[in-house]
Amino acid sequence: MAGANNSEQRTAKRPRECSKHPVYRGVRMRSWGKWVSEIREPRKKSRIWLGTFSTPEMAARAHDVAALSIKGDSAVLNFPELAPVLPRPLSATPPHIQAAAAKAAAMVEFRSESYLPCRRRVRNRRSWVRLWSCPI
Repeated sequence: MAGANNSEQRTAKRPRECSKHPVYRGVRMRSWGKWVSEIREPRKKSRIWLGTFSTPEMAARAHDVAALSIKGDSAVLNFPELAPVLPRPLSATPPHIQAAAAKAAAMVEFRSESYLPCRRRVRNRRSWVRLWSCPI
């Protein structure tokens, strides 16, 4: 009985709130400290690689863009409050999803209603896409 109890303890996962690092959907940490994001293609075993990022929040934003493009409004998002301002891919092909995910990851932190991409204030939310051309 003691052996069975030990194996149960080993396979039990820690709850999210006890985790050492923030946990986001579609995000994992590499052993050397970088964060990666990927999403499974619908009805396929393959995945779309979204990239390697320096923070878990960047990887989570990339995943949100991919989830919105693949699953639409039914997608479960890491940051649902950012859904209206996240970039949209030109099509549902993996290269377009990856490009939009990279743009979303490059977005800087947000404060209240003013979105500050590359430290320039956006006057009109519809024009924000043109400002995401700054280097990471």
